[in-house]
Amino acid sequence: MSVHCTWQDVMQDAAVRLQAAGVEGARRDVRLLLAHALGVEPVAVLQCEMDDVEPAGLTAFEAAVKRRETGEPVSRIRGWREFYGRRFHITPDVLDPRPETELLVDVAIARLPRNGRVLDLGVGSGCILLSVLAERQDVQGVGVDISAAALGVAQMNAETLGVAPRAEMVEGGWDVNLAGAFDLVVSNPPYIPAVDMAGLAREVINHDPHLALTPGGDGLEPYRAILARAREVLASGGSIGFEFGLGQSLAVIDLMAQAGLEQIEMLRDLAGIERAAFGRRAAGAP
Repeated sequence: MSVHCTWQDVMQDAAVRLQAAGVEGARRDVRLLLAHALGVEPVAVLQCEMDDVEPAGLTAFEAAVKRRETGEPVSRIRGWREFYGRRFHITPDVLDPRPETELLVDVAIARLPRNGRVLDLGVGSGCILLSVLAERQDVQGVGVDISAAALGVAQMNAETLGVAPRAEMVEGGWDVNLAGAFDLVVSNPPYIPAVDMAGLAREVINHDPHLALTPGGDGLEPYRAILARAREVLASGGSIGFEFGLGQSLAVIDLMAQAGLEQIEMLRDLAGIERAAFGRRAAGAP
């Protein structure tokens, strides 16, 4: 990238490069990357477009644009993703939070009783669990992940958001031993079938940890494993909610029904896609 007179010139050149590299929303990404390079909020870029280019900022911006040209997401370059109105630190060890996952947070907040306990299986960055705790000051939570590195990211986010005293992080799989039952269990587990992995966008396949994307096989094994112990982890009258992939809603809802859950509710994301489901353990059920 050659040195131009203003940041506007530099941004125009970068947008052309990103478009040529097949990046959708190139102009938006350029603005976000320049804000990151200059250490300002994106809205401030509008105020400095006609400013003269300064070398340090140009070097940082050029490095960011090169990374975006290869398909690395803006969130990975910046090291954070906004989710439910808050910034979550992310690393290569955790899934990049998706906007549709906010559905789980919406319902979790509504379903949790006063002073309730919530369990997040496959906590990753902590975006679901910690968003719930940040919105509900009366709630305690536990996050479980098989990856110690992911738990480190979740713990960092818990501290940043000021909810660490109410969030316990536990290393383990779907069958981890936990003390007591929970009023709500949520999970956005790896669910992509093995045969679909090759067709994922490069932003996903090259930058999200495969452990967080697919369990192999038909993609449904995590649901089977979690639901097999629903009576163990769910308090009487408690709820359990899952995110799932395109075309998996009927299979997941069937598994929930087989596990004895009642009042199963299916939710659609903003694109109208069946994306999540919640069910309830009957009050007084053994």
